[in-house]
Amino acid sequence: MDAQLARRLIACNNEFYRHQAASFSATRQAPWQGWTRIAETAQALAEPEGPLRVLDVACGNLRFERFLAERMPTVELSCLAVDSTPELADDAPALRGVRTRTVDVLEALLNGHDPLDGTEAFDLTVCFGFLHHVPGEKLRHTLLDTLVRHTRAGGVIALSLWQFMNDPRLARKAEAAEAAMREQGFPVNALDAHDHFLGWQNSIQPVRYCHHFSESEVDALSARLTQLGAREIDRFSADGRSGTLNRYLICQVERPSRL
Repeated sequence: MDAQLARRLIACNNEFYRHQAASFSATRQAPWQGWTRIAETAQALAEPEGPLRVLDVACGNLRFERFLAERMPTVELSCLAVDSTPELADDAPALRGVRTRTVDVLEALLNGHDPLDGTEAFDLTVCFGFLHHVPGEKLRHTLLDTLVRHTRAGGVIALSLWQFMNDPRLARKAEAAEAAMREQGFPVNALDAHDHFLGWQNSIQPVRYCHHFSESEVDALSARLTQLGAREIDRFSADGRSGTLNRYLICQVERPSRL
């Protein structure tokens, strides 16, 4: 994808979350069903001594951190929660062992910088509800490289990949938002395959840029992670009324990234 178009899509999403932080957070309070399986993996990573070091990229309102604290009450947690929109976490209750960092991960990567520079190696690295906002395969691969480099050997990376076009209601919303963007003169034809826009709640506007992940793309991401030294250990679907709205990809780092 053209870098200028990618920046335009990222700016679109940043504006959405800045202006809709309160309403978005209000609809994102309950944990996702798929996290239960990830918590089981995290429990196996916990050492008898020392905290479980967790990195959450695009943490939103810290609901995954709250979920872990409730699900693993006897495990000491040391979490770094990263997001470009601090307003999402403003109303979240204080959580012991959780520190936050405000950084635009995608802008840093586009500029050739490491948005996680200076952090330790983590036992569990998660990225939920974010990869569908990353425009272009190249930038998604760059993000994966960054996640692997900041996860220790033996640690685990857990990703959610949204498959919203499999849901008829969301597919209709995407079609309506795309038509509206086309009417406004946005170069919709320049988007990559499976790129879409979605309105918010019951309105076409404001829109978010979102990428739907086909199963072949999930395969490709898994292959990329294998190249980076992270082997797939689990893949499953969960979430939403259908139980299939998200595709989860879980990989274990076997060696540091060399790419």
